[in-house]
Amino acid sequence: MNIFFEIWHWLWALFGCSLNLLLIYVAVFKTPKAIRPYATLIINFAITDFLECFLDWFTQLRLIPTPGDISLTYIANGPCQYINPFSCKLGISLLLHCLPHAVWSLLLSFGYRYYILHHSALSRMTLFKILLLIYIPSLFQGATYWTTLATKEQILPLANKWFPDYHIELGTGVITGIVDTTNWVAAYGISHICLPIFPVYTAIFIVRRKIIKHLEENTQMMSSDTRAAHAQLLKALTFQALVPAFLGVAVICYILSQTGLVVSPILEYAIFSSFILMPTLSPFTYLCFVRPYRQFFMRVIRRSMFLPTRPIESSTKAARFDSGGQVSHFTNTGTAIC
Repeated sequence: MNIFFEIWHWLWALFGCSLNLLLIYVAVFKTPKAIRPYATLIINFAITDFLECFLDWFTQLRLIPTPGDISLTYIANGPCQYINPFSCKLGISLLLHCLPHAVWSLLLSFGYRYYILHHSALSRMTLFKILLLIYIPSLFQGATYWTTLATKEQILPLANKWFPDYHIELGTGVITGIVDTTNWVAAYGISHICLPIFPVYTAIFIVRRKIIKHLEENTQMMSSDTRAAHAQLLKALTFQALVPAFLGVAVICYILSQTGLVVSPILEYAIFSSFILMPTLSPFTYLCFVRPYRQFFMRVIRRSMFLPTRPIESSTKAARFDSGGQVSHFTNTGTAIC
């Protein structure tokens, strides 16, 4: 089982790192001037997802919650074990702090897309300041959570008490964990990871529905190019709204284990094994639905497969439509997803 999940983490994490590095490159160098403000959000996603993939590979965690107790155990089976235990603790803390930031960033992305339908585009600096603001809770978590992670000597007796059949001490990974999850630093970190996902996910679908409703109400006043761009936008919104489901699965696995409803090593491995799919698949939202990015991505794929490069597809004209004197600023972000 350990070998299977080790291969799983290696494959998905390295694939995700490659995709997110590619997305960072195209967002920095291939973004049209009209959508550069929105590219600020894309770069934020790509950097966050790259760190998640890299740190997942670096730690390759198995989380063992203790039902009916206030402790939990982490086993880091990744390359960090060959450096020192502190590197694993720091890697765990940084990995966990990326998860809620990715969720809040996704909500910001949907909120900005709805905002842009009614107002002018925000400047890159304004978006950067908003990103810094929503990053503060995650930054605090990342800076403090590692201090709650105990040594192997403190955690191993607790783990063996509740799971004597696991023989955890025979493993090769670094054993750490939290002795008291009611400690306010640990409680804050765990709550910040688990609690926002479901209300934020609900809010994302509400905002998505509002965007769809707005587009449907104005369809008759759009040109064919604009309608095509909106259709692509809806596909992108649908795909992006489904990506956080993998984090939801990870949280559900943790809750089932922590409450004791299901106690299984497979479930303990699945907590982080399911999460890694989120930052790995997220780049496809932009590499497949942002026209300049898609063109570059397809050229990279064809060249890597030694296939002849096709001519660059023609660009869609910037879309604007007017309704009773009210102009939608879809141009600023709509052309990004078309």
